[in-house]
Amino acid sequence: MIKIKNLKKQYGTDSAACIVLNKINLELPEKKFIAITGKSGSGKTTLINMIGLIDRPDSGVIEVNGNDILKFNKKEIREYRRKTIGVVFQFFQLIPIINCYDNIVIANEFSPKYEKEYFDELVEQLDIGDILNKYPEQLSGGQQQRIAIARALINRPQIILADEPTGNLDSENSENVVSLLKSVVKKYDMSLIMVTHDSDIAKEADLNVCLVDGKVLI
Repeated sequence: MIKIKNLKKQYGTDSAACIVLNKINLELPEKKFIAITGKSGSGKTTLINMIGLIDRPDSGVIEVNGNDILKFNKKEIREYRRKTIGVVFQFFQLIPIINCYDNIVIANEFSPKYEKEYFDELVEQLDIGDILNKYPEQLSGGQQQRIAIARALINRPQIILADEPTGNLDSENSENVVSLLKSVVKKYDMSLIMVTHDSDIAKEADLNVCLVDGKVLI
């Protein structure tokens, strides 16, 4: 369970101030697919970046598993990012000079060695066995996103944060990526929190959180 209380974030000051999140209160259930929707600039990416401790609010509380993550020290932040959170980006963020296998396991560099059986299951479910030795530039957009998903999942996180993971894909690959994400997180009892502009994807979610002018409409 993620509990968000009075979360506020603004950029700039005085007449130039832009309030991105306006004292948001929200509870996100665990082990569910949650879609975050809203127009550009409504605060969607800012919200999930705060859950991932990529960005920080001006005020408020974010509780994950009963802990206020905004009070974590540097060591606790590293542990949280490594063990609790997996992130899937719109533009894949793969490292071009290493092959796909290394792009996946690099997320495990500072963690206990990944389980071979689990890795093999991910490879099979994501259908990436024949591209592990290739480099990102040799892959299609859909293939690159599947590698990025495997990287996000390799440490068995509790929560997957996906920021417009289909925004750079065609409709067929978008459907495949969403289907893969949903099936994998369900199989491993993870939560999926996805930012999307796609109303069809949002309809598939267990909960749709719509942001309008920095406020929540559910």
